[in-house]
Amino acid sequence: SRGTVCDDSFDMSDARVVCRMFGYSGASAVRGSAYYGRGSGNIYMDELRCTGTETSLFNCRYDGWGVDDCSHSEDVGVVCYTTSGTTP
Repeated sequence: SRGTVCDDSFDMSDARVVCRMFGYSGASAVRGSAYYGRGSGNIYMDELRCTGTETSLFNCRYDGWGVDDCSHSEDVGVVCYTTSGTTP
């Protein structure tokens, strides 16, 4: 089922991993505090600590699946980009 990720400790290293997971070249911004609107469903990840080289968020450290102290007002969003000539 769909859910969200909390913005606590979320940074550009985490964003790079998210964008890579979805086939993008990289990340250009992190938007916290539900910048794109509050999500719904469960908050699945909190306190993500990626190095930025992982291929998936599941390879990063975090508090535990579904373990959080957040509300949807803390949902995180990322801005991804592609390099010229590539398609996500």
